[in-house]
Amino acid sequence: MIFMRFSTLVIAVSVFWCVTARAEVFTLRLKGKASGGSLDTCLKSTALLTEPLHINGAGTELKLSLVRMNLTEILTLLRKQFPDAEFAAGGDTVLVKQLFPDGSHQRLLLVYFGDFLPILQLAMTLPPQLPRPKSWPDELTITSDGVPLRYLYFPKRDSWYGRFKTAAAPAQALAEVNRSLRAQGWTPMTGEASSGYRGQGEIFLKKQPLAIMLVNFSPNGMATVFSRRMK
Repeated sequence: MIFMRFSTLVIAVSVFWCVTARAEVFTLRLKGKASGGSLDTCLKSTALLTEPLHINGAGTELKLSLVRMNLTEILTLLRKQFPDAEFAAGGDTVLVKQLFPDGSHQRLLLVYFGDFLPILQLAMTLPPQLPRPKSWPDELTITSDGVPLRYLYFPKRDSWYGRFKTAAAPAQALAEVNRSLRAQGWTPMTGEASSGYRGQGEIFLKKQPLAIMLVNFSPNGMATVFSRRMK
């Protein structure tokens, strides 16, 4: 299986949807009086960038920042200021969810990379319920039996990220998208999609227009795909 090195931004956003899906995650909700303020500003973080983002067609904004505090200090402060927020932790990530009266909510994701390194903070505000994907973007490949789950679009980068479900085994699914993409002018670069090799992922390049697509299939039927036009 090849190592799929997406851009840091796309990886970070995808983590939002993986934290609460893992079995080892635990949640904690404390009761008390909130101190006010906003999740994305209470940690005195240093802003890196703000990006428009579309999730299944719904528009929002993603904010990336760095926090120069340790996790213990961060959790102590967040629990004090937002006692009604929901906390979830898994691996090296902490997800905080604060509900608003209108049903929308703000998510704060903290990613720990190691001692003496700043913590990456991601923040976004989402509607009460995200729309289901009505269709699958032409910029992303999918198998014939694929069931769309979620797709993200970054307008500033002309980049797409998607997840879908398939009943096919990884090698079978990869062979199918390989045939489809080659017919559209894409070229596989690593050889994992070639016949006789039980590959699970591949990197595809297209010359006209210049673009890259990364595809990966897992044994549990989950597929991820990322595409970006290079110019």
